Amino acid sequence: MLSLAFFNNKGGVGKTTLACNMASFLSIEAELSVLVIDLDPQCNASQLLLSEVQWEKVYSNRRDSPRRTVLKSLRPIRAGDSDVDVEVEVLTSKRFKVDLVPGHPSLSTVEDRLSVSWVDFQAGDLGGARRSHWVATLATAMDYDLVIFDVGPSLGALNRCVLLASDRFVTPMAADLFSLYALDNISEWIASWTRDYDRGYRSLVDRKEFDPLEYGILEKPRTSTAFAGYTVQQYVTKNTGGKMRSVGAYDRYRKQIPERVRTLSSIQAPGVTDLDLGLVPNMFSMVPLAQAAHAPISNLLPADGVRGAQVSQHARYVEKLNEIGGRLAEQIGVG
Repeated sequence: MLSLAFFNNKGGVGKTTLACNMASFLSIEAELSVLVIDLDPQCNASQLLLSEVQWEKVYSNRRDSPRRTVLKSLRPIRAGDSDVDVEVEVLTSKRFKVDLVPGHPSLSTVEDRLSVSWVDFQAGDLGGARRSHWVATLATAMDYDLVIFDVGPSLGALNRCVLLASDRFVTPMAADLFSLYALDNISEWIASWTRDYDRGYRSLVDRKEFDPLEYGILEKPRTSTAFAGYTVQQYVTKNTGGKMRSVGAYDRYRKQIPERVRTLSSIQAPGVTDLDLGLVPNMFSMVPLAQAAHAPISNLLPADGVRGAQVSQHARYVEKLNEIGGRLAEQIGVG
């Protein structure tokens, strides 16, 4: 089983759209069994992947919904234990051809407990280490070729648990100043808690009470060799006299990205030679059409509203997304 996260602490970069469309691409084109685990409290991936009927069944009953989502796996931890419930409900997204463990808005409420668990882990507490690795425990129990995590824009404890479980991660970006800041923030954040991880692991070993590997706690976090590349969201060009011209500020930031990405080169995944996975086209009306149809961009049909001039536009978008998917497949070793 390979695990892959789409992660950036900056929002508004098309992360969920890319994650779900790449999940569909890798399922269909790479012929992988793919599971998406929605670990964003906003549940955008769940909204996109599930039909309205499925959505209603999962979320219409507020008291019942936790047991039908990823929140069920956290029930022991929320109750003060260290175990993880891996018997979670899995739903199938018919159009995307992937499976999904739906997210839940109450995921945000476990941040404090996971933060305390991290402190406990650093002190050599096995329970704290196990709780910090709950995502890895859940993913390992899933019988799929590829598990994809969609996460919210945060540098918090929940996303740290996700990256501890990720063999690879990709950072979707925009060509703007705040995305450059985000790269620096991600680099500093990962470097900081990697040092904490090393201290916690040594403390566990020094106690000589348990074998950390028996509980899935690795000597080095997966994140130490996990960065598989980035994408850049295309910006809207301006039309002057019938000709499209670039926007100077965005071009300037776009050119800075490769150099700033080097801040993550110390955790670059083995075998990765070019971190630039490609430019994600601004797909305008295709995104709301895909959301309404609960379908990947590549699978949009005339019945979904793709008509007239949109047909040729759609073909170009699919071609671009497939190029990114092909590069991604190679970077994570499934191409």
